Amino acid sequence: MSSHLNALTKLVGHCIAASESDPVVAALYEYLLAGNGLFVRAKRREFSVSLPLSVKKIWGLPIASIGISWNKPRIPNMLWREILLDAQQTYPSSSFKEEVYLIYWDDTRKEWQWKPAGRLSSPVATIADDSLPEYTEACIELHTHPPGALNFSSADEKDELGKFRIFAILIDVHDKPKIRFRFGVYDHLVPIPAAWVGEMPEGIIDLNEIDALVEMLP
Repeated sequence: MSSHLNALTKLVGHCIAASESDPVVAALYEYLLAGNGLFVRAKRREFSVSLPLSVKKIWGLPIASIGISWNKPRIPNMLWREILLDAQQTYPSSSFKEEVYLIYWDDTRKEWQWKPAGRLSSPVATIADDSLPEYTEACIELHTHPPGALNFSSADEKDELGKFRIFAILIDVHDKPKIRFRFGVYDHLVPIPAAWVGEMPEGIIDLNEIDALVEMLP
């Protein structure tokens, strides 16, 4: 029993903040109790992330950072343009099908690359081809949604839980395109603003930003 608990502790950490910049030490992820709430944190070669699960002031503890700390450049504007164009051209509006795009860092080229990777695609569903080497390397998994489907579906949630990467849906690709991001840290799926990931091309609406603005209204 003791060896099992020690192994679990190494995979999943439980920490109390000692400073504003405590390093992530757990192999998979860790929970951090800080002056500004409870956070789930994890890291991989491209970035480390600190996401709030509960925002509540706790006296006497340091404030924890919130967001993504990139070890690579943020995703460039042009890459999103290329993906949007591919989505528009691959399936015209009259014969729309969902598509999956994998975004990964290419160590040889020292730049971000993307690859379409959908299989079993239909107008309302698709799934990533996990046999591709790019699937293992990808830190962002984006898929298109049909017009008007502005939120992640229950099928999306089932597919994304248990993974550590950024997820996105791209909606209305042929007319006023919109995007919604969330971060998957194994058992947690947390909405994030597009600005955390990269600069969006003009004309692509960040739905999470719109939601945040609506919540601020009286």
